[in-house]
Amino acid sequence: MKITVGVIGPEDSVNHILNFAESFDGLELIPFYYDDLSQIDNIVHHNQPLVDQWFFSGQVPYTYAVAKNLATEENSYYPPLYGASLLGKVVEANLEMDKVLKVISLDTIQEEELDTTKRFFSLQDLKVFSYSYPDYRPNEEIIRFHQQLYEEGKSEVAFTCLRGVYDSLIKLGIPCYRIFPSQLSIYFALRILKERGESSLYQRSQLALLGIEMIQAETNDEFFNSYEHKHKELNLKSLLIEIAERVNGSFVQIGDGLYFIYTTRGEIEIKIDKKDLYHLIDTVYSRTNFKLRIGLGYGITALQAEENVQAAFRHARKRQDPAIVQVDENRQVTEFISDKDDLTICFQNWTSDGWAEKLRKSNISPSSLSKIQALSNFYKKMEVNSHDVAVWLGSSERNARRILLEMETLGLAKSKTVRLDDSKGRPRKVYRLLLNEQAGKP
Repeated sequence: MKITVGVIGPEDSVNHILNFAESFDGLELIPFYYDDLSQIDNIVHHNQPLVDQWFFSGQVPYTYAVAKNLATEENSYYPPLYGASLLGKVVEANLEMDKVLKVISLDTIQEEELDTTKRFFSLQDLKVFSYSYPDYRPNEEIIRFHQQLYEEGKSEVAFTCLRGVYDSLIKLGIPCYRIFPSQLSIYFALRILKERGESSLYQRSQLALLGIEMIQAETNDEFFNSYEHKHKELNLKSLLIEIAERVNGSFVQIGDGLYFIYTTRGEIEIKIDKKDLYHLIDTVYSRTNFKLRIGLGYGITALQAEENVQAAFRHARKRQDPAIVQVDENRQVTEFISDKDDLTICFQNWTSDGWAEKLRKSNISPSSLSKIQALSNFYKKMEVNSHDVAVWLGSSERNARRILLEMETLGLAKSKTVRLDDSKGRPRKVYRLLLNEQAGKP
């Protein structure tokens, strides 16, 4: 299966990329031209379902799209401009103008790359007025930069990486050359996009198991077997079948109040998001008074997906309220705190041979330690007391104090005594967490 790559940029830039990419196997490149940067919005919105990865022609359209959340660093890239591209254009300008250039103006290419190029190619005698930037700038701003230098006699010729700037400077009668990415830069960018695309396709083809479990309220057997309860359960099944149909999944009732939807990761990620799951919980409660917990498990095999959805349920059952928990193929746990925020809990840091043995002797579970670390990072709270930890773990303060004392012994926390504002109150111990510093170290 080929990876579909959308190539976005001005027409000449896109064609330049396509010319070098013809012999690149495993990719299908679709060109998307724009005359104005704002057109990227519609291009991405209308073509996102057709494209696996986005290839932007340069730094400006790439940073524009990422800044506006049209693309991410995981599904897009651009060919960096190296000094060799500038060198080739300088040689071309020297030949066409029949002179050796001494002073030029240049935009976009980063200062570090420019300095490296001048040293490597012994161009120290070439004076360059550089206008580099990490994101994107309005064309008018860059045009003024080149125009002012040329009109003040400080620059003999302008070198730009931007089509709009090039066209405007030529109209103003300012000698100007357009810099394009080198063939090597395009090749490496395409290779990165291909690897990302293959990884993404592999991930999307993983099995996904969406588990829905009713939180059983204390009720009598008479209500549980009543027609009212059965009608409500039919209402719940109807809503779940709609979800299963949306993700092209297989709906199965495992037992009383437990339902599984088998599908793929790609279907879940494309057609279901956190808001949909929260909406399902709210809709079910408003229609039936049933509270739900949702577990989502990903796996390379059906067995792994089932094991992960059961792990998600075990994590969710620590809370009495509705919860949504995801466990991926790496056993990484993500708890959806709200429809906007996620809490990712990584157990790998504390399951290495060194830490596993230390934690076993201290009677601290890796899951408890991982949860403390994840919540302290989530709330940006690096100093905690026993009450904080008790709330986070859903345990008693006595148990939280024991865990904190053991953590201090292991070098994972450092205590200090803080007096309460009320002088009659007992001093309380506060612990500065050192988990991030020690994570992964045996």
